[in-house]
Amino acid sequence: MESAPVGSGRMHRTDQWQSLVGEIVVVWLNGELYRIGLVDDALPDASGLWLASEGAFQRKFIDVASGFEVWTSRYPRSRPRPRSEGREVPGGNDTDCR
Repeated sequence: MESAPVGSGRMHRTDQWQSLVGEIVVVWLNGELYRIGLVDDALPDASGLWLASEGAFQRKFIDVASGFEVWTSRYPRSRPRPRSEGREVPGGNDTDCR
């Protein structure tokens, strides 16, 4: 899992953007710090979120497709589930729909 020290806590890159509403996040783009801000809203499929306006910064939409990375002290990145290929399925095979 990727992590980096920020302040007194550790930050983790996360893909669980839908769970970040109300959280302070650090946003990176192309390996450079883009913005630190409060998540105002997020899409339910975790494909994008809005950072709240603050001072001179306007509300901003951040999306996965543009290459943004979101780091937080909560919600570490999901790990891929292990594949079940080559494993025997108890009670039958995957074509048995009874």
